[in-house]
Amino acid sequence: MEAFESDGLFWLPGQEGSQTAGRISFDPVSGTCLALIGSFDNPSGIDLHNNRQISTIHGVAGKRYLTLVDCTRSSSRYEFPGFQREDYRAALMFAGQALLGSDELKFDRVALRFNNLHDWVGCSLVSREHEIDSVSGKLLKAALTLTPMEPIEHAADNFTLALSGVWTMSGSQQKPGFTEDFSIQINYDELVEFSAIQADVSALQDLITATTDSVTVPNEITLWLPEAEGEGPSRRAVVQAYAQQSAHSMLTSSKSGDTLLRLGDIGGLPALARWLSFVRDRRVVLGLMLSSTYSKIYAENKFFNAVSAAETLHRMEFPNELRPADEYKAFRRMLARHVPKRHRSWLSQQLAYSNEPRLRDRLVQLAEYGGLSAVIACDAPLWAKAVTDARNRMVHHDKGKGPGASIAELYWLAESLKIMVLLCLVKFSGFEEGCDEKMRDAPSIEFLASRVQGILTAQPS
Repeated sequence: MEAFESDGLFWLPGQEGSQTAGRISFDPVSGTCLALIGSFDNPSGIDLHNNRQISTIHGVAGKRYLTLVDCTRSSSRYEFPGFQREDYRAALMFAGQALLGSDELKFDRVALRFNNLHDWVGCSLVSREHEIDSVSGKLLKAALTLTPMEPIEHAADNFTLALSGVWTMSGSQQKPGFTEDFSIQINYDELVEFSAIQADVSALQDLITATTDSVTVPNEITLWLPEAEGEGPSRRAVVQAYAQQSAHSMLTSSKSGDTLLRLGDIGGLPALARWLSFVRDRRVVLGLMLSSTYSKIYAENKFFNAVSAAETLHRMEFPNELRPADEYKAFRRMLARHVPKRHRSWLSQQLAYSNEPRLRDRLVQLAEYGGLSAVIACDAPLWAKAVTDARNRMVHHDKGKGPGASIAELYWLAESLKIMVLLCLVKFSGFEEGCDEKMRDAPSIEFLASRVQGILTAQPS
């Protein structure tokens, strides 16, 4: 999503005859801002002190209709020689061929482009040819050929995925060329809320980020409105969505990492569809896992978030009790009968969560399921102990037990947790066999393995 600014006219829905001039601006980091030269308010009843919430603002600017959603007035003031200005911030903006009402944010088709999508797909639509004279060695002819890609589709439950090529002419007569990219389309079987589409966009963004080890953000989100009711076929209106992207601020500071897995490695569009279906109810895991990738945080926070991602995933996908609930309830009652009545309430509270697996056991089970030992060449129980000890020392601050893990150790343990969660998600999503081997051979994983092995070697027996 590129930043832009444009002057235009703006009004409240149903009040097209009362338009106000203003300037709309969008920045991926700061979001959408509207600066009005005037006011939507009745001048005699203006409240300059309280924020005003407006669900929808309509406008036209830059030769496009604009719909601003979930707007908050950030400031209102008078300026010499006596006119008012108002500033609004919007959570979402839709720009394109139609105006939308607050109850019309439902779509059945979206096309997405991401900054790292071309590298993740891992193929090129452009071929280069050279013809050299065999005698003189001179260049006789050189050509760049772009072969448009036929869309690839895969039908899944309730939606269809498609991958297509996108290209534009670039350069000049002196330096001609092509700019190629790819687009992922999701065609839903029925209209879905934009919030659900946002969740799918985030899921794709997170997968590309995790498997390329580089911050990924959407460059373009294009949506198709439902067909207008009436006789005969009609061209569907198209709008583009704009929203604040906190991860965008990390693009300049983050370096491109090793691509751990590409689209072809995971199994193409069928695997991508399984990923979308699986992670829709597990957004919290991805958010915790990638929080340090999308924002600058302390190593301690990075470590805690990684531990939380692992524990949350285990709670969602593995049994969360050591004994069957009925059996454990009877066991607690038996214990309570053997203590005085005045202590039974206290004992019951102490035993409330004692039937749940301990963190170390959860980590061991996750590591064994995902195959972490084969990827970073570590002993799963020893690794789980190191993570658990580091976490407990930070939480409990037990005196006399040393300083705990260093900042560097917390960082590398957090990275290993992130890889373990990714390995488990890869397996839960049914990616192609051999993904763990491809990840293991990446230089960044080899370096991570050496750091983790150093930490485990230094662990007391």
